[in-house]
Amino acid sequence: MGEKLSNAPLYYTVAQVQFNPILDLDGYIPAIQAKMREAHFPDFKQEVLQRLVLPFGGMESNQMVAPTITPQRRYLFGDITGRSLFLLETNTLSFRTTNYDTFETFSEALLKGVSILHDALRLDFIERIGLRYLDAVQPKEGESLQNFLEPKMLGLALRDEGQLQHSMSETVVMTSIGCQLISRVLIRHGHIGLPMELSGSSPIINPRFTQTESLHAIVDTDASITRREEFELAKVSAQLAALHEEIDQCFRATVTKQAWASWA
Repeated sequence: MGEKLSNAPLYYTVAQVQFNPILDLDGYIPAIQAKMREAHFPDFKQEVLQRLVLPFGGMESNQMVAPTITPQRRYLFGDITGRSLFLLETNTLSFRTTNYDTFETFSEALLKGVSILHDALRLDFIERIGLRYLDAVQPKEGESLQNFLEPKMLGLALRDEGQLQHSMSETVVMTSIGCQLISRVLIRHGHIGLPMELSGSSPIINPRFTQTESLHAIVDTDASITRREEFELAKVSAQLAALHEEIDQCFRATVTKQAWASWA
């Protein structure tokens, strides 16, 4: 993922910045929406989600306290194509795209959104920054996943016995820079899709990934830094770049040299 590939397997990218909660966010939305529209994200939507809130302790007068359902608003700012969007909640801003070009252009778009938010809200601190890439490994006719994935990622997925339902491997590492790195490889037969937690309000996936129903692998690489720091846009940029570097190294250790040649 360090260089631009002509036939890149990357089909979904999301970055998230978590900041100090803004409980009166509704009042700032008109100003934020105006700036998002200037930044070419004019497709505005508002959603109301029902959140299940579990009571602290769970007991009151020796009786169980029933959980409550609380409505929570979130705001979406999408581009004209439906391939990129910002999702804003009371303490997080996410940028999701299925139209990834390079890390530099992706990072520039995210930082523009964070800057718009800071101009309106005057953010105090950043709590967490996360970056996640989903790559679709789809061998062509005559090719095998063995040509694309390192042997340690295959497990028993390509055994001839029985019909594979799915095979999944997951590794969680805390790196030297204080980053939690999660690498998942899911092998299954069917169409390319999204994990459940990303399936709502998602940009349109490029049809070249979804038209084929075949044996494939999804390489899901997720890196995050959780550390409260006073807000500085330069710090957000630096941490985002560090997360990208961790993901890049992990992905390169997951796929083969033949895979790179096929995607180049």
